[in-house]
Amino acid sequence: MSTSNPPRKRPGQAVGPRTINGVALDVRSASALCGFSEKQTRALVARGLIPHRRLGGRIIFLRAELEQFLASLPGVTPHEADENRSLRYVGEVHA
Repeated sequence: MSTSNPPRKRPGQAVGPRTINGVALDVRSASALCGFSEKQTRALVARGLIPHRRLGGRIIFLRAELEQFLASLPGVTPHEADENRSLRYVGEVHA
């Protein structure tokens, strides 16, 4: 039984994560945006816990939906984290 490799990229053909004008993202790009590993992102897709679409056999994500999903997660906002960090270091002496 022989295994075949995918065809080589042609000169000038894009490599790396796929995005469509930054609006639609592939698994790698969505994982980077969310701070997840690709394996974790695929697990979230399989369990239906992260907004995604299927285009043929591909999983794609819409940036706006991912940003809304991240904003809905429990925890502190980046602004609140900055405020907490600044309060934590008030009065401390750094050598």
